[in-house]
Amino acid sequence: MIKSYLIQRLRKPCNSKNETLANAFAFGGGLPNGGIPKEGMVLLKEIFSFDYMGSAEFEFGAVPKALSKIANNFENLIGFTIHAPYEYKHWDEVKCDKGIKQIHIICEKEQRDEVVKRIKNFAKKDCYGDTKEAVRLNENLAKEDDDIRGWLEIDNGYFFFSDKEMFDKTCILFDITAE
Repeated sequence: MIKSYLIQRLRKPCNSKNETLANAFAFGGGLPNGGIPKEGMVLLKEIFSFDYMGSAEFEFGAVPKALSKIANNFENLIGFTIHAPYEYKHWDEVKCDKGIKQIHIICEKEQRDEVVKRIKNFAKKDCYGDTKEAVRLNENLAKEDDDIRGWLEIDNGYFFFSDKEMFDKTCILFDITAE
């Protein structure tokens, strides 16, 4: 596996009456929908929406390339759940939230151990500087009301979620049997 550098944050599905407008700016000034065809966006919009990442690397086809890799490799993918310790220090407070939460993962069978190791690392620290943009998994696990509920790792092509429903729907979309 190569280093995890580009990780697209995924939000809960948009419930706006005008979903086109609601997700129109997720990819900034690059390709429309980051290069995802309209047909693809129709399939994805019921599962998740894309968070604006603020970097051109996410805007010019990287996301659909990763999704295509996952779709074409579905026979080698597995879905499973881990319990991961997390740690998050609020920027405006002295306290540090710690605990253990479930994280749901879709990845290649052969990459399972390394993917779990990386995700547990994201859950324990902010990872600023390790990835192009902030992953925010540890923050998400500490804050129940956070809108970010999933992630697409673009470099190697795997998903992880704090939201079980998003995980289940993604498994169905990509025809992946979860353990």
